[in-house]
Amino acid sequence: MKTLSKLSFAAILSVCSIASFAQIKDTRQKLYAAFPQTISVDKNTFTNVLQTAVGNSVSLPFTNDFIFTGKVIGNFTKYNNLQTIIIQSAENKESILQISKIEQENTVSFTGRILNNNAADGYELKNNNGNYFLQKFETLQLLDPCKL
Repeated sequence: MKTLSKLSFAAILSVCSIASFAQIKDTRQKLYAAFPQTISVDKNTFTNVLQTAVGNSVSLPFTNDFIFTGKVIGNFTKYNNLQTIIIQSAENKESILQISKIEQENTVSFTGRILNNNAADGYELKNNNGNYFLQKFETLQLLDPCKL
């Protein structure tokens, strides 16, 4: 009987602790709240920006109101078919834009994100039959908060 009560207590304790960790309230600011949920992007924009060397400044006009300006902090190629550029925002040093170009079987595709670990939102680059767009997302859906 004592074993059963100890096991019951352990089960109740674990269920309560799981429920308390699952209810994390995000108090971070939404940096992109004023911008649209989806933004169409011309893929030539990425082809041009991938030519930029580390240390140079770039400006990517996604809309008339949303222009991502920053400094290239990384531009590298791996496996001869994967190139990635990382741009740190000039407005907010915590925000980065990462774009990768992937070449497979004579096709070129792009992927990327605009992220800020201290923001509640960001953008992910998506492809729909060759038409690229930025899709807004909630950061908690992508990044797990780390509490040490």
